[in-house]
Amino acid sequence: MASLAMNTVLRAVAPAKVDEPPAIGAELWSALINLAGRQRMLSQRIVLMALLADRGDGSARAAALDALRQFSAAHTRLVRGGDGLPPPPALLRQALAGPAGEAGGASAEAAVRDFAALAEQALRTDVALARPALSQLVERATPVLALLNRLTQLYETLARDAAARAQQRQAGLIGRIERIAGEARFVALNARIVAARAGSAGREFGVVATRLVEVSAEIEGLSREAMR
Repeated sequence: MASLAMNTVLRAVAPAKVDEPPAIGAELWSALINLAGRQRMLSQRIVLMALLADRGDGSARAAALDALRQFSAAHTRLVRGGDGLPPPPALLRQALAGPAGEAGGASAEAAVRDFAALAEQALRTDVALARPALSQLVERATPVLALLNRLTQLYETLARDAAARAQQRQAGLIGRIERIAGEARFVALNARIVAARAGSAGREFGVVATRLVEVSAEIEGLSREAMR
């Protein structure tokens, strides 16, 4: 069964061990937050569809299996990276390896895998085997949702921190550009004075110095515009 193969892959996943993950840009942070939020929504859809399937809804089981497939795929991408997403940074790896609280499992990452395994058992066609797992799945639904909420909030916090650091770097870079432009303008003004004293012999030098003053002013104007 496709879901069995999918869950086998899921159980083999462990938080990626990456000492220094590459810097994550704003677009990737947004994608990670959206995927984490989607996983949170899918966890509740799985439980709802499993309950409806247990009550005889013919289409609910297929919908639950599809939601479980998406849930497991999202978990793999968040834990390992890939398909355009980076491996999780250190703080997220620590959170995934940390305690899951009431969600079950030895770690947050294990709790999510265990939830997926329970869902797979609850969606068996053999009702006698599925019912006990369904009861456990319902019990885990709220704690797992709380866990996924915490992880999503951590993504959001890290994204805000990364944006703040990027803004600080930009401000520092623009400050350096402005200082260099100011120094260049000062040198150019002195050069114009020297050129004026040199008379006709310094005329061409004076033209270059004037242009350097203009360029310095343009650079400072662009720096101020970039900070708005």
